[in-house]
Amino acid sequence: MPYFIFGDIVEDFITAAYEHRWVLRGFDWVSWTRTDEAKAMCSDPSALAQATAEQLFYLITALMRQDRFSEGTLLGSFESGLILGIVRRAAVILDDG
Repeated sequence: MPYFIFGDIVEDFITAAYEHRWVLRGFDWVSWTRTDEAKAMCSDPSALAQATAEQLFYLITALMRQDRFSEGTLLGSFESGLILGIVRRAAVILDDG
């Protein structure tokens, strides 16, 4: 059965996400991914650019958990630029804080 082997950048992101507690426990990520809010953040860069820190945690959690059930989700998020958008938004939030 085929599988993905992540490069260093993806592995570093995964490690940081867990170390810094960006992946939330007890969060119903499955339900959240079905919301208009989640769909907008995944498909509309302007919605992602307005995301709160909490919404970024939701999105990161959903992507990380979803990848466990559908391998390649996280890699696709890197390739599509979604992770880059999350990182850029997080940087703005940190600069403003």
